[in-house]
Amino acid sequence: MSSHRPGPLARASVVILTALVATLAPSAPANACGGMVFPGHEARVGGMSDQELAVVFAADETVLVASARYEGVEAAEFAFVLPLASAPADVRDGDPALFLALDELSAPRVAVFENQDESMGLCGSSDKAGGGNSLGDPMGDRGDVMVLDRGETATYEYVVIGGDTGVAIADWLADAGYPLPADYAAALEPYVAGEWSFFAAKVKPGADSGVLAPIELHLPPAQPATFEVPLAIATHSMKPGAELRLTTYFLAGGPVLPANYAAQAVDDDELVALSESETNYDALEAAVLASDPEGAWVIDFSNPLYAGALGEAFDEGTWAGRIDPETASRAWLDEFATRAKLDGLHLTRLRTALKPTQVRDLTLRAASGPPVDNVHAATYDPDAGEGCQIDRTGRLPQLLLLLPVLAWIRRRPRRA
Repeated sequence: MSSHRPGPLARASVVILTALVATLAPSAPANACGGMVFPGHEARVGGMSDQELAVVFAADETVLVASARYEGVEAAEFAFVLPLASAPADVRDGDPALFLALDELSAPRVAVFENQDESMGLCGSSDKAGGGNSLGDPMGDRGDVMVLDRGETATYEYVVIGGDTGVAIADWLADAGYPLPADYAAALEPYVAGEWSFFAAKVKPGADSGVLAPIELHLPPAQPATFEVPLAIATHSMKPGAELRLTTYFLAGGPVLPANYAAQAVDDDELVALSESETNYDALEAAVLASDPEGAWVIDFSNPLYAGALGEAFDEGTWAGRIDPETASRAWLDEFATRAKLDGLHLTRLRTALKPTQVRDLTLRAASGPPVDNVHAATYDPDAGEGCQIDRTGRLPQLLLLLPVLAWIRRRPRRA
């Protein structure tokens, strides 16, 4: 059975920036958020559907790489407004290689075995350069908005602005050609009251929307407990009634979990094989997501990240045909792993799908506990009726070692 995991360029919409982080002094929280604005925003014919976010809590800086998926909006026609507590020290284009490798390494994999020690089949489960700025500088003589910084990457042009009110920020964007509905302007008010600045960016004229890069920011050092993701503002960029699917990767000194959302791993003790190619994994995952009416996250993976792990995962995906090396750079990935000091950190992958009423600012906490592995196995006995319990014989690790050339594990499709 072949995987149905789409590549980044096979999706209906492009991968592009949606979330950024900024940090305050150690006593204040660091924050990330993302909001999209586009012509016809009031009609909301499209909007944000998926986000991917990787945050590295290094000793001397916080590194964030972010991307998103949008539906019904042309990439060249929208911009971003992002509250920032302080300007990033470095802004640059990222590369799809990071999220592809992280997905290869940590996405759920489920295998089904026959009760005679044979592999029966696959069980898939849901898986700063200076320059001009096309936003312009429509501040005029109002004095309520000021441009604090401006720059560009290969794909984006950006400015950092300050303002007295959310309406002033919205008016500034309106003058630049992106009028905001009243509710969006109101959503900016809490950040204005906290004397935050705002990162505004748009796609550079002539950029190839088919290969838009994620964005990478280098920020002052932070700890998970002082890191906040103001997700609530994203509701103003969502298509009404749609869910926001989120996949987050936190790399820190240990596990990182939500502080204000429920989160748990799928219980392997409840995993059963329904046939030689199906299990109840999807149902178990759906139960986790539905376990709290306020929203919940699935813990897909929580383990130390060994040296070279991302490169090996990238190579595996390339060999299996899931990663196109023409559109994702292994060289960039290796350079990023060194630059962001990933070796020795702990990787936690968290995933959710939230209704608009469940989306709220996300706070984090350092956690402890047993590792969470992304490889699951169950044994199917065709003579036992509808299914049987999870495999506990230890065959899965042995088969992984003995059969490295067989792609018998089907991976969950990437959702962002």
